[in-house]
Amino acid sequence: MKKLKFAIFALVAVLTLMACSNDKAAGTVTDTGNTVAEADYQVAGVVLRVDGTPASEAVVRMARMAVIDSVLHVPEQIEVVTDTDGVYAFDSAIADTFQLAVIDTSAVEVFFLPRTTLKAKAFDSIQLEKAAVVSSVLYFDEVEDSSISVGGHFVTCLSGTPFCNDVFAADSFYMLVPAGNWDLEIFPGDSLTVARMRSLGFADSLIYRSLSLNRMYEGDTVSPGPIVWSVTAKADTLIKESEKETKNVARISGTVLCKNGDPCANVEVMTIRDIYGFEFVEGDSLEFVAQTTTDSLGRWWLPVPDSLPGDSFRFEFRSLKDEKVAQVGISRYLTKKDIDGLKDTLDIGKTTLSKPSSLVSGVSLVVDREDTTQSNNCMVNSVVVGIKGTSHFVRDVTCYMLMLDGLPTGDQQVVLYSGDPKVMAKLRKSEVPTTFYVTFTAVSLPEGSVQQQQWMTYTPPSQNIFK
Repeated sequence: MKKLKFAIFALVAVLTLMACSNDKAAGTVTDTGNTVAEADYQVAGVVLRVDGTPASEAVVRMARMAVIDSVLHVPEQIEVVTDTDGVYAFDSAIADTFQLAVIDTSAVEVFFLPRTTLKAKAFDSIQLEKAAVVSSVLYFDEVEDSSISVGGHFVTCLSGTPFCNDVFAADSFYMLVPAGNWDLEIFPGDSLTVARMRSLGFADSLIYRSLSLNRMYEGDTVSPGPIVWSVTAKADTLIKESEKETKNVARISGTVLCKNGDPCANVEVMTIRDIYGFEFVEGDSLEFVAQTTTDSLGRWWLPVPDSLPGDSFRFEFRSLKDEKVAQVGISRYLTKKDIDGLKDTLDIGKTTLSKPSSLVSGVSLVVDREDTTQSNNCMVNSVVVGIKGTSHFVRDVTCYMLMLDGLPTGDQQVVLYSGDPKVMAKLRKSEVPTTFYVTFTAVSLPEGSVQQQQWMTYTPPSQNIFK
């Protein structure tokens, strides 16, 4: 009996020792009951930039190997983001053999491992290289009588790789890609739309449009297009269509830098066509209307204004944080001469943002220009006050204090004129110089602070000016 107890005790001890000493036995039980060691299937490493510093907030994508005979060479993929030390980690591998891509938009650097395995461990330490850049604009030629509505969301991919971007029709886009020869594929971003198009008999070559890119080297930028995607055009006419469109496309572009001097992404951009805000008198407010946003390199593109109330125009920028205006900026002025006959992209250079300013002021009524005595009858006249060349205008009656906020800093011009739409319409149609009915006041707006401006005076236009 003692021998039996000793034998049982020994067997339990041996089993316990084996369970504790064999790390490979610990793992996750799958649906089939097999035990898989997670450590063996983890893909992790560190990403370093060209200068040797850790690549923080870089996107790391793991993808299955593309099927060569597939019409669409876009593999299934997953992604993670590196931490401040450049470290990344996938909990498990997407397949035994896979490809790995790294995209660091801040440094404009990339890495591509077209084929590797878990055993190879080629992903432990990744050294980035300078990227090539694909920059273009995608247009969607929608057909009214088409049997399906594709929408405006598309995807661009380097064929067979994890280098893919979401693109919206009529928007400019860019992609960081490794050096080499590539095919760029463009297709609808909604997988259900793609499936529906196939069921309706659309040819795959029409759904998945492809462009052959020229040989690209590190640091190169290629700008094919503009690209025209259509549900009717043949696949081999894509480049021809883009070349045709290029002859008639005029755009204005620029780069926005944050206050710290780095490229500023997701900055809203608005074309200020009406630099005096004359159109404002038709309503009670003039809102900032974003027409596009900057990409991760701070770049933006907008079409040339189709009409201008005056001779000049410029662009206003604002960056939001928690739905509040955090940084603002304004471009230099451009004139009609700058865009007359323009058939290419006009780069207006860089604009650095700053913290917004505010202006507090008031308008006093002076009935006679020769007599500066102020009138106490304030409710008779309304005025418009704004910052020239911006979206910031307010309308109020004279003798009241008013405030403008979210303003670009530095030297600006305050404009003041009548708030009566009918009066302004008649004045603008007349040959009377603008300086007669628009008052200009120079002001220097402090960054991130409020400028307390002295009271301004306003004299209503006399009917005699029309004689």
